[in-house]
Amino acid sequence: MSFIRRPATLRSTAVLGLAVAAGMAGCAGHGRNTSAEMTRAQERMSQIKSATQWEMANESYMAGDLDRALQSVNNSLALNPSVSKSHVLRGKILLELGRLEEARDSLLRAEIIRPNTIEAQYFLGIISERLGQDEEALGYYQRAADLDPAEAMYAVAAAELLIDLGRLDEAKAYLDERSNVFGNNAGVQQTLGHLALLQDDPEQAEVLFRNAQLLASDEPRVYEDLIHAQMELGRFAEAEHNIRQLQEFDGYENRRDISMIRARCLIELDRMMEAREVLLKLTDSSGGDMDANAWLDLGAVSYKINDMPRLRKAGQKLTALRPDHPEGYLYTALWQRKHGDSNGALATLEKGFVRADMPYEAMLLRGVIEQELGMFAAAERSYRAASALQPDDDRAKQLLTSLLQSGDDGIADFPVDDDD
Repeated sequence: MSFIRRPATLRSTAVLGLAVAAGMAGCAGHGRNTSAEMTRAQERMSQIKSATQWEMANESYMAGDLDRALQSVNNSLALNPSVSKSHVLRGKILLELGRLEEARDSLLRAEIIRPNTIEAQYFLGIISERLGQDEEALGYYQRAADLDPAEAMYAVAAAELLIDLGRLDEAKAYLDERSNVFGNNAGVQQTLGHLALLQDDPEQAEVLFRNAQLLASDEPRVYEDLIHAQMELGRFAEAEHNIRQLQEFDGYENRRDISMIRARCLIELDRMMEAREVLLKLTDSSGGDMDANAWLDLGAVSYKINDMPRLRKAGQKLTALRPDHPEGYLYTALWQRKHGDSNGALATLEKGFVRADMPYEAMLLRGVIEQELGMFAAAERSYRAASALQPDDDRAKQLLTSLLQSGDDGIADFPVDDDD
């Protein structure tokens, strides 16, 4: 019986063994599949986390929080170091932080991962330019422009660098070649306007800046360029109008340089009281006490409107701020003469021009004072010296003629003084 049952037992054992073996094999196969799936899942999770960190870094970068942006992009790269745009973003952040060499390394790594990355080319150009490697920078800008011929920014960057290098004709040709693509782009029109100014063609520059203004009416720098061209052309009313528009932009209302330009427009337009108000605001505001240019213009306006206390103060300020320049002494001398102290005025002029060349207006004033003091030979010398200094200005000639014809018995008027 045992002989009969044994094969069955053997068969059962064999079946059981096969089943166990199959089960073990099944378990082993299932384990390998689970491990691979887990690896893929972990990779996907790292990619998701990396992308999230990149988004956080980009948002912080756009908000100007560079330290947080750098931390987030470093986290992103730690999770997934093979993403080109992460290296580009890190390079941009480091560029803003002034860490140029590290920024360049990040951008070059982006190029290795993904050759011809447009942003990497452009920002490598910026870094090279800041490092004084102009030819290398130009190559990067031009490659970016070639890779994205529809984006004017890259071509403008290349043209502006050519302008800085003094290669004006090359810059113009470079932009003209692309005029069919973005000839009506505001940045291109603006750059061509810069070229026109450098080539002594303010008329064409104004046209180009006007075009740029129409194309980008919300860009304050275009207004600045247009104002510059209009000042060059003597179109002060148009310039003053555009200055008031410019001052409506955020950050421009209290820009000292813009207010100074407006004051000079108002002076040229003979709107002296308005100019005075602008200049008083400048000299009374923070930093105004040391603003020699504002005091210079305020002194000129004060003399024109017969504001003698302000003229005197402007003279004192300028003498203290610029002792080696003539204007402070000239203003003080004008005030002294106005108050009947001709001897003091002459002494002030002589003192002021020991270390500085006497300008035309000061020579005229010296001649007038010398004539008033009866120093007729000295007055004649001053008028002749002034005439030689500016032969196209008739005032010195007229004063000299008047002196010679008067028989030395007249009292001379300083030509810009309307009250004497």
